Amino acid sequence: MSMWAAKGKTLKIEYGIKTHVGGRSENQDNWNAVTDEQNGRYCFVVADGLGGYKGGQLASQIAVNTVTEYFARINEDNVSKELTNAMLAAHNAIKEKSASDQNLRNMQSTCVVVVILGDKIFWAYVGDSRLYIYRQGQPLYKSKDHSVVQLLVDMGEVTPEAVKDHPDRNRVLRTLGMPEELKPAVYTNGIPLQSGDYILICTDGFWQYVVDSDLQNLSLHFTNVPAQKIIDIMVKGIVKIAQETKENYDNITAQLIIVR
Repeated sequence: MSMWAAKGKTLKIEYGIKTHVGGRSENQDNWNAVTDEQNGRYCFVVADGLGGYKGGQLASQIAVNTVTEYFARINEDNVSKELTNAMLAAHNAIKEKSASDQNLRNMQSTCVVVVILGDKIFWAYVGDSRLYIYRQGQPLYKSKDHSVVQLLVDMGEVTPEAVKDHPDRNRVLRTLGMPEELKPAVYTNGIPLQSGDYILICTDGFWQYVVDSDLQNLSLHFTNVPAQKIIDIMVKGIVKIAQETKENYDNITAQLIIVR
C-alpha cells in the first residue's frame, strides 16, 4: 500500500492478485504489478495467452514483460504515445517469436494494462481481458471486448447477458501477435481517482462467472476488507461454480485495486 497527496487529500492504494489454473493442465494467463510507491506510480497488467502447448503461456508472458518494461518511460506527458508503443512492441515481439519456432506458430495473447500516475488512471487493452472501474458502487467504466460476440451485441442480435454462455464467446478479433496490423484501445485522458474507487482487471476465465451486480456491490459487501482477501474470496467462489458447471474450465486471473 502507498499514499500520495492529491488535491490536498491523502489517498491510499492497495491491490490484490489471484490466479488459478482452472480445469486446465497449464495456466496460460500471466500478470504483473509494478510499483513506485514513493512517486505514486503503478502499473498493473493481465494477459491471457492463445495457442497450442506452451505457445499461449509464452505469448502472455511476452505481453506482460514487454508492457512492464515500457512503464519506466511513461509519464503524463507521453502516456498516450508510450502505452500505444508498449502494446505494439508486445505485438511485434510475439509475432517475431512465433515466426522463429514452428511449435509456437500463431501464438497470441489478450492484454489489459492500467497505469496510475499520481491521482489519475490511464489504460489500454486488446482482446477480451477486461477492465472495470466502480465508484461509490456505481459503474464508471467497463471495457468493450474485441470479440465476435461483442459485435453481435453491438448489432442487437445478442443481449449483453447472453455473452458469457454464447458458443462464440472465445472468438477474439483483436490480439497481440495476430497477423493483421494491431490497433489497441488506448484511453489516456486520465480519470482522477477518488477514495472508494474499485478497479478490476481480469481474464475471461474470471468475468464469465461474475455478474455486474456482484462487482457493483463489492464496496458494500467488503467494507474495509483488504483487496487481497476480497480477490481470494471471489476466485474461490468462481472456482466452486466453475467446477460444478464445466470440467475443463478456463484459467482464472484477476487484480483488484482499491483506492482508500
